[in-house]
Amino acid sequence: MKRLRRFACPAASMLALVMAGSAAKAQTLQQIENGQPQLFVDAVESYIYGYPLMMVGVTGRTATTIPDAMTKLGAAPLNQFGKELRLPDATFKDVVLPSTTTLYASSFLNLAEEPVILHIPYMGNRFFLLQMLDGWTNVSMKSPGSRLGSQEGDYALVGPNWNGQLPFGLRETIQMPTNTMWIIGRIYTNGTQWDLNEVVQFIYPGLTLTPLSRFRRGPYTPPSDLPVQPYADVKTTPLNQVAGMDACAFFQNMAAMMIYNRPIAGQDDAMLPKLANVGLFQDHYYDCTAIGRDTMDTLQKGVAAARAFLNIAPTPPQTATKWTMSLGVGTYGDSYLLRAEVAKDALGANNPIDAVYGYTTNDGTNALLDGANNYKIHFAPPGVSQGIPPVNPKGFWSVTIYNADGTLVANDAATNAGVNYNAIGVPYVQGHMAQFNMDGSLDLYLQTNPPPAGTAFKNWLPTPKTGNYIVFLRMYWPDQTIQSGQWIPPAIVKN
Repeated sequence: MKRLRRFACPAASMLALVMAGSAAKAQTLQQIENGQPQLFVDAVESYIYGYPLMMVGVTGRTATTIPDAMTKLGAAPLNQFGKELRLPDATFKDVVLPSTTTLYASSFLNLAEEPVILHIPYMGNRFFLLQMLDGWTNVSMKSPGSRLGSQEGDYALVGPNWNGQLPFGLRETIQMPTNTMWIIGRIYTNGTQWDLNEVVQFIYPGLTLTPLSRFRRGPYTPPSDLPVQPYADVKTTPLNQVAGMDACAFFQNMAAMMIYNRPIAGQDDAMLPKLANVGLFQDHYYDCTAIGRDTMDTLQKGVAAARAFLNIAPTPPQTATKWTMSLGVGTYGDSYLLRAEVAKDALGANNPIDAVYGYTTNDGTNALLDGANNYKIHFAPPGVSQGIPPVNPKGFWSVTIYNADGTLVANDAATNAGVNYNAIGVPYVQGHMAQFNMDGSLDLYLQTNPPPAGTAFKNWLPTPKTGNYIVFLRMYWPDQTIQSGQWIPPAIVKN
């Protein structure tokens, strides 16, 4: 019997994970399932298989339960863009680890009835990426952006079951394997008010989504007063909403999502008997009332075991310099466990060919970063180990400091010194340019109080006054050496 693939790390077969309700005994997924009824096994694996679909569904429902695209930052009705108008600051609490280098334009789409036409405006040399995810969180390799040289024009977004005629003159047709689709658009900005205005006033108006039937009829203005589902939960986070579902609620919602987002033919064939055994048939709703008490008890135990397993799943291994890198994600195939783990901890992860993120809370000795200490990151000259991050000249990279809870740092000493940024990078981030050493290397100074005037001050990243914090490295359009793990960030050392 085919099993769910393990987390993609060298010691995957030795991962010690604990099932809820067990006597604190370390177990792997196979050990949890060993000797259990087939229904229990299939419930565990169906939950892990369907978890990403559920996270996308609940996240989409939360983001689209709104009458227009202006009421809430980043939210918009179905098939409309929610566009971020300004960069976040320390008062922003809606999203953890918010980017200060890109403006976001995101949309949830339903392609079941007809295609949607995406119009991309003229971007010039500005980096952009319109990351496109299917309902299972796989990233389309056709996601438009700078790396693909995507040009101004119209792009057809087509679901799996549509067979009609598309208009003449489209730049490209992007076929999605599911009817649910999520676009996470990122548009680089150097952070100056002039550049922000450039995006908001001249790029955003041309970044549009139009249903095919309306596209044929000329200019289209999206509705701005749509009715809103009165009972939808838009306050509880999607992560907690999914975690609060019992087996009945989870499989009911999963079945409804699968009507429009079928398992991928060929790839997911081995899962079909397992799904059917727990009552998940394609094109059918899930009827809990038709399931006996004993059967439902077994399903509930399977869901509880799968949920506990995901809750204590390990993070990827650290580099030798104590960073965690987002490699091997974005396209999952039948690596269902990895897909679920990423959906839980990093929903919407990019394919590394477009972006790689580095994350750490530790210095090079593996001690937690502490605002009471001063630190330095030394990037060697370009082209050497642990040198300047090797990204395409049309891409960019940045290092950002966050509080331990993922919010941006408010530092009074920095504000008094005229420092109003949380990130430093290349080419230009938050209206600030890094200052390189004579040999092309770069030193970043992580500390609470201002360094002396000069290079150190210009490369100062303000940290919290006390307590632990997060250092986050974003690299867009990374070189193959980053994607393969040959290049790693340098260690953070006490200064």
